Amino acid sequence: MTQFVEYKTALHSILPPMSASALEYWLSRNGVFVRAQRQGIKACFPIANCQIAGLAAIEPYFQMEYPRVPMEITKLMLLLSEEAGENEILFHLSFKTGHWHLEVPAQIATPTSVTPLVSSLDSSYERALIEVHSHANMSSEFSETDNQEETGFRIFAVLGKLKSQPEINARIGIYSHFYSIPASWVFELPPTLVEKG
Repeated sequence: MTQFVEYKTALHSILPPMSASALEYWLSRNGVFVRAQRQGIKACFPIANCQIAGLAAIEPYFQMEYPRVPMEITKLMLLLSEEAGENEILFHLSFKTGHWHLEVPAQIATPTSVTPLVSSLDSSYERALIEVHSHANMSSEFSETDNQEETGFRIFAVLGKLKSQPEINARIGIYSHFYSIPASWVFELPPTLVEKG
């Protein structure tokens, strides 16, 4: 029977195929790592740094099986974020029929928060591989609220400083564990949008 979460010890640097249905924790020579995979993305990264003699070292990785989000979608998210004014705005991106699809779910937005109104199991939230929201004119740094709310396994990104120098910040999230990645690994970026990090 497949376990939802499994706990493993790294005896070799090359990890075997995943056996857990959701995530695995790996104890290794160079720390404790979390690993997960779903349709479209695979990731493994450290969540605690330590040295444990006798075990193998693990290298972090991030793999996206799809092409990057095209420039026109990145530009559209930036434009819609600017049009939202002082309020935040939320986007969901899913990959189907060979293309990225952008959805703006029904949402409650304020200058400091945005909450989707999920009405069914077949919602844009359930389909999303990437979740992006804006911080209007504030920094694209992930907030404590973001850390608490971004609980699934997907790519997360924030757009910020929209009126001065627009910037984007990205990370992979595995059930409340986070690891920063270059936004350019995920999105085609216009010259006007600075990559944070």
